[in-house]
Amino acid sequence: MIKELKLVNFRNFKEKIINNFEIENFIIWENWKWKTNILEALSQLWNNSITKLNLDDLVKMWEDYFFIEIKDEKDNKYSFYYSKTDNKKNYLINNKKSSRKEFREFAHSCVIFSPIMMNMVYLSPTLRRDFLDDTLKSSYHEYEKLLKDYKKILKSRNSTLKAIHDNKVKENEIDFWNNKFIDISCEIYKYRFKFIKFLEESIINTKEYFGSKIENITFEYKTKIDRDDIENSIKKYLEKNFKRDIVLWRTHIWPHVDDFEIKTDWVSLIHYASRWETKSIIIYLKLLEGIFIEKKTGKKPILIIDDLISELDESHKDMLLKKINYYQTFISNIYEQENTFYIKI
Repeated sequence: MIKELKLVNFRNFKEKIINNFEIENFIIWENWKWKTNILEALSQLWNNSITKLNLDDLVKMWEDYFFIEIKDEKDNKYSFYYSKTDNKKNYLINNKKSSRKEFREFAHSCVIFSPIMMNMVYLSPTLRRDFLDDTLKSSYHEYEKLLKDYKKILKSRNSTLKAIHDNKVKENEIDFWNNKFIDISCEIYKYRFKFIKFLEESIINTKEYFGSKIENITFEYKTKIDRDDIENSIKKYLEKNFKRDIVLWRTHIWPHVDDFEIKTDWVSLIHYASRWETKSIIIYLKLLEGIFIEKKTGKKPILIIDDLISELDESHKDMLLKKINYYQTFISNIYEQENTFYIKI
C-alpha cells in the first residue's frame, strides 16, 4: 500500500509531499487540474496515464525534469525521473537505479476509471482494444514489448505492400513480412485469449445489475481468426486478401482491427440496455480488469478514479464504492463520506 507521494517539478507542483495515505483517499481541491495531476503522477509510476500527455508536457513550466517517488508501508521507495533535455528516463528502487523491467516487477499496477471509460461501448473500437491491451500490459511485463514489435512489423508489411503496388519490389518480398506477422500475431493472441476467456467466464456475474429482466449475458470477441487454428487461419486470410492489400497498402486483419461486444439475451448491449445499466457493466469490466491483474501478478493493483463520480447517479456511486474497498483507491471529485481520508492539497 502507498503511504507517501513526493513530486518535484511535476505539472503545477514545484515540490510536494503527501503522506499518511489510507485505503480510500479522496482528493479535494478547487481546481480540478491539480487533483488530476496527483492521479496522473500515480498512474505514470505504473506505465499508464490519465491525461495521455507526453512526458515533456508533464514537466513543470520553465523546468527541465520531473521526479515522482512513492513510499510503501514497508518504507520501500519507488522513483521515476524524467529529463526533458536529453529525453532520459531513470527508474529507482530504494534510491538505486533499476531497469524498467525490474521496476515494473516490484511496483504495483493501476486500474484507471475516468469519464471517457463510460463511452467504451458506444465509441470507437480503439477504446475497447485499448482496454484489452492495457490490462495485458499490466498483467504481463513482456506484453508491452510484444505489442510494440507487432506494430513495427505491421508497419513494415504495409510499407512492403505499397512498394509492391508501386512496382519497386517483387510480390514475393511480402513472404518475409507475412511470416513475421503470423508469428507475432500468434503471440499476441496467446495473451489476448487468456484475458478473453476470463471475461467470457466472469461476465455472467453482471446479471445482478439487471435483476430478472434478462436471462443471458455474454462477452463476445469479434475476430476473423479461428481460435482453434490461429496460425493457419491468419496465413489463409493473408493469401486470400493479398491483392486487395496491395491495392489499399494496408493489412486488414487481426489484433489491430479486432473488437468485442457484450450481449444481453443475444442482443448487443448498445441496443438493449439503458445507459445506467451499461455504466454498471462497464464499471464491472474495469473491476474485472483489477481482478485479472491481481491473479496474474500476485499484487493488488491501485485504483485511480478521476472525475468519474460526477458521471454516476447515487446507486452507481454506492455500487462502485462498495466494490472497491478491497483495493487502495485514489478518487477525485467525490461527495463527502464518513470515515474517509481526505487529501487537502
